[in-house]
Amino acid sequence: FNHSRKHSILKTAKLPPSNITKKEMAAIHNLKNNREITILPADKGRTTVILDTEQYEQQMNEMLQDRNTYEVLKRDPTEAKKKKLKTILKKLQEEKKIDKQTYNHLIPTASIIPRIYGTRKIHKPGAPLRPIIDSMGSVTYNLSKFITDILKLLLGNTDYHCENANSWQKNSKT
Repeated sequence: FNHSRKHSILKTAKLPPSNITKKEMAAIHNLKNNREITILPADKGRTTVILDTEQYEQQMNEMLQDRNTYEVLKRDPTEAKKKKLKTILKKLQEEKKIDKQTYNHLIPTASIIPRIYGTRKIHKPGAPLRPIIDSMGSVTYNLSKFITDILKLLLGNTDYHCENANSWQKNSKT
């Protein structure tokens, strides 16, 4: 399948009819645009949680005040980290430890500062927030994905690897 053929097929494809009414779509649109609420996935259970935005932001700020866990930085380290990673990758390429294609894949381009948000632990008393760091687009994002793919291959071959809860349950019965 060449790219132009794929593009042509996608351009002429017809979407299936919606399974929700226009009234329901309008309600979803209104919820999405309501700044007084925050809609997030729950920590577990494939559930969506609707939170009071003011309360959610207060809880996130309280979490970030924990100086044993989080540190206030005097300046944004993104550019310095980007420069350091580029230097390391260039050296690895020069030493023939990575090829040009890998270098190009791992080199950071436009870098976004990682963001933090919290998912509600609805299965815990008091439903606290679990901090989630979204590093998509950050300096180390491509490197992290690259290393994860390597580690997945290694972890899958150990006696102690558990792919998910279902595999754990299945293996614990044997």
